[in-house]
Amino acid sequence: MLPYILYILMTLILSIWYDGKAETRGKKVWYIITCLFLIMLAGLRNGVGGDTQAYMNNFEYVPYMQQEYRSYILDNFQIRSYMPSWSILNILCKRWFDSFYAVQLIEALLVNTCIFYLFKQYTSRIFMCALLFGISGYFFIFNTEVMREAFAVALTGIGMYQYMRGNKTVFYVLILIGLTFHISALIALLFPITRLKKISLNTCLIAFGLSFVLWIGNNLIMNIFMGHVFGTMAVSQKLLHYGDMQNNLFGFLESALRYLVSLTGIFYFAQFSPKRTDKMQSDYAQYVGFYLLLAIVICAIPGFYRLLNYTAIMTIILVADFIGSWKSQLTNMAFSKTIILLIFFFYIGKYYYRIWPDAERHHYEFFVPYTSIMDENPDIDYRYYMWSSAVMHESTEKNSRSY
Repeated sequence: MLPYILYILMTLILSIWYDGKAETRGKKVWYIITCLFLIMLAGLRNGVGGDTQAYMNNFEYVPYMQQEYRSYILDNFQIRSYMPSWSILNILCKRWFDSFYAVQLIEALLVNTCIFYLFKQYTSRIFMCALLFGISGYFFIFNTEVMREAFAVALTGIGMYQYMRGNKTVFYVLILIGLTFHISALIALLFPITRLKKISLNTCLIAFGLSFVLWIGNNLIMNIFMGHVFGTMAVSQKLLHYGDMQNNLFGFLESALRYLVSLTGIFYFAQFSPKRTDKMQSDYAQYVGFYLLLAIVICAIPGFYRLLNYTAIMTIILVADFIGSWKSQLTNMAFSKTIILLIFFFYIGKYYYRIWPDAERHHYEFFVPYTSIMDENPDIDYRYYMWSSAVMHESTEKNSRSY
C-alpha cells in the first residue's frame, strides 16, 4: 500500500506546484521521475492484478525448444486468441531471461512511456494527468490486467496523435503493429471518420437516442452479424460472449449515466478551459467524436466496454482540464459540474470496491497490498483464486453489467 500512497502524494504535490502555480523549474525532471516510478511499480510487481495470473500461468508453458515455437504461437492464437506478437514477446523473454518479470518490465516501459508522452503533447496539466492515471484504475488496467491490449492502446494512441499531425502512414502502420498484439486495435480505424465540430446538449441527446435504439436491437445484431466477422473460433466466440452480455433497462440507464452523461458532461465543460489552443481544441473534437461512437455501442452492448480503453488517455487529459479549470469557471453551472464530477468519482470507487463473485473479495485486493519480486514468500494465492472464480462466473453470467 505504501508505494501507492507515495505516488498519490507525490503527484498531488507536483500537480499543485507545477500545474496550479505554473512553476517550470525542475518540471521535466520530476515528470520523468514520476513516469519511472510507475514503470518500476508495474515492472517489479509480483502477482499483482487479475489477468496477470493468466499470463504468468501461460508463461510456464512457453517452450524452450525452437522447433516448438510455431505450434505454441498457433495454439495461443487459435485457442486463447493471443495475437502473435504477444506470444513472440513471451518466447523471447523465456529464452533470454527465463522470467515473466521481463515481460512485465518491457510492457510497463513501453506502455507508460507512450502514455506519459501523450499527456505532455496534449496538456500542460501533466501531473494532474499522472495523478488521475494512478487513482482512476487505468494504471492497474493497462499494467496488470489487459496487458496485451495495453500494447495496442499505447501504439494506436501514438498513431492517433500522428494522424492529427498529418502523418497518416504512421497512423496505419502503428495500428497494424498494435493489431499483432490485440485484435481490438482494429477499432482505431474508425478514428479518422469521427470528428465533431462541437459538443452540445443536442449531441448528447442524439447519442442517447442512437444507443437506446441499438440496445433494443442488440440480439438481432449479435445473432446475424458479429459471430461471422472473424475466422478463428476463439475470436468469434469471444465476440459472441462479450456481445451477448445483456443489459436490462436499469443497466442501460446506468451505463448511459456513466458514459453519456458524466464523462460527456466533463468533456463539454473541459472545452471551455482557458488554456486551450485552437490546435488542442481540434484534437479534442476528434477524440470526443471517437469516444461518443464507442460509448453509444457500449451502453447498448456492455460486453464491448473494453473498447473504451482506446479513449482512456484522452479521457484522463480532458478530466484533468475540467478539474484544472474549475476555479476559473466555478460560478458558471457550479452545481451541474459538481454532480458530474461526483458521478465520475463514484464509478472510480465502484471499480475498486465491487465484490468478485464466489471469491467474496473486493476488486482492490488484486492490487492491495502491493507485492514485489523482492518480497519473500508473499501471500498472493488468493489472487489466483479470485481470478479463476471470476472467469468461471463470467462464462455463465450474461445479465446486466456489474461495473
